[in-house]
Amino acid sequence: MYRASALKKRERLLLEITGLLENMAVQIKYRALPLGDLFETLKGGEFINKVLEDKNPNRREAWNNAINEFSELTDEREILLMVGNSLGKSDIEGQISMLELNKKLLRARHKEASETSLKKGAMYRSVGLLMGLGLAIIVI
Repeated sequence: MYRASALKKRERLLLEITGLLENMAVQIKYRALPLGDLFETLKGGEFINKVLEDKNPNRREAWNNAINEFSELTDEREILLMVGNSLGKSDIEGQISMLELNKKLLRARHKEASETSLKKGAMYRSVGLLMGLGLAIIVI
């Protein structure tokens, strides 16, 4: 059961972060907010809230620390670190291009995570149920 929920959580986080990157691109393009203010306008999701909970005033470091908090995102770690390290380091068009590229990469990862969750999630739940039944039979 734990593995099935971990697969679902990874899928949910990837969807959230993909939306986050899209919102960041829009905010950067139309409002040109400083990095700290940008994160404040995007609060609400599990990942961005973890970034905002970090008391580090350097938002790039807070972003990187948040990535390390989610073990479900190990496969996407490099992509997300690249995003965090690139924020605020180039002009508006460069940041938007970087966000769009990484959003596409994460969408592909989300699709893969969704398919994996669908296939393996059912298997993990079935195995958990069968193990529980087997244990119940042994105890009886």
